[in-house]
Order: sequence, then C-alpha cells, then structure tokens
Amino acid sequence: MKMLKENLGGLAVLTLKGEFDSFVTNAFAKEIDKVHADGTHRIVLNMRLVKFVNSTALGAMIKARKSSRGAGGDLVVSEPSPAVREAMESLGLDRLFAIHDDDEKAIAALDETSAVELDQAEESTVMIHVPKDTRPCVARLTRLDTEVLECRITKPDDRLVKGREVRLKFRLPLYRKEFFELSARIEEASDEALSLRYTQVSDDDRAAIERFVTDMGDLRKEVREST
Repeated sequence: MKMLKENLGGLAVLTLKGEFDSFVTNAFAKEIDKVHADGTHRIVLNMRLVKFVNSTALGAMIKARKSSRGAGGDLVVSEPSPAVREAMESLGLDRLFAIHDDDEKAIAALDETSAVELDQAEESTVMIHVPKDTRPCVARLTRLDTEVLECRITKPDDRLVKGREVRLKFRLPLYRKEFFELSARIEEASDEALSLRYTQVSDDDRAAIERFVTDMGDLRKEVREST
C-alpha cells in the first residue's frame, strides 16, 4: 500500500492506495506517529483508492483515531471505496468513524471540532442513576456482555452498594448514536469498580448489545488470526 501525505496547516490528509492489510499496518502506525510528532492531530484518511481492507487494518485505524482524539484532535474517513465502506459497515465502524463524501467536507468538519466536544462525547461513559436521587454517578465502561456490565468508578460513591437497583445510561457508538437506558442490580461493588446485572432491558437494546458483543468478539478473533 502507498501513502501520500499532505499537510494543510494543523491538519493532514493521508491518501491510501492499494491493499490495506496486516503487512502494512506497522507502516501505517508509524506514519500516524510522524503526523502526531509534527504537532498535527487532525487527520483525514482518504480511502477512495483502497482495494481491500482487513480486520487488522481496521484495528489500526481505531487506534489511530483514539490517539488523535486523545491529543485533542480527531481522525475521519473521506471517500471510502466500496470495499472499505462494506468492511466498515459490516462491523458497525461507520457509526464510530465520521465518514465524508470528499476531502473538503472532511476538512470542514474537522475545523469545527473542539476538545470540549470530544470530552462530552466520551464513548465509554456510563451514567448510573440511583432511585430518588437526581445526582448520577459517572463511571467508565470496562466490560460488556449480554447479561452483565462492568465499569470503573471515577470517584467513590457510598450510594453504590451491592444489591441496589439502579438505572444505567450509556452508548455503544459502533451500533447507534442513541443512548441505552436499562435497569440493573449491583452484584459486586468496591471503591473502584462495579459489576451490574441487567434486570430490565428492551428487546431492541438487548439485541443491539448482543450484536456488539458478537461482532467485537469476531473482530478480535480475526485480528489475532491475521497477525
């Protein structure tokens, strides 16, 4: 795969050409590191010339986006080829990455991005609502399966005790923009972590969680087998 970089004053457009697979992910990661080292953290990936992309490459894109956002920027996709779009949509990554029809629209979108908005859009945030209390507890999602959610507590809270029924509100941006809202019971609790078992979940929410768990498991398996 070939990579062409264009610097646009605080923003970089990286055009990829060829097959984006396990053999070139290291080179891709190094190129992203070089962009960050230059002080640029807003990146457009133009993928119109990519003929093939596999799960390892998608994983590298996810890491590049995470590092960009962690530095106060973002990474978006421009003009994905049919092969790229199909691969991303099959795993719900079209809901994780912002995808634009051309570089101009991608650049305009990045110019509107601010660090405050990125903080508010933190994907792993879980809001825990205790009955009869208007002040929610904020936690970070660490593990999710079809019956249990585990999270790390950002600050100790004496309301979060074993056996308590609570309401959860969180997002799975790989599948949809809307929040999940469900009831759960705290099974294990410490000053740093919680394990919560769902007690009331809508059919649509449960189906989406099951898809997320299944697809992410398949993606990790393919990544392991491809490396």
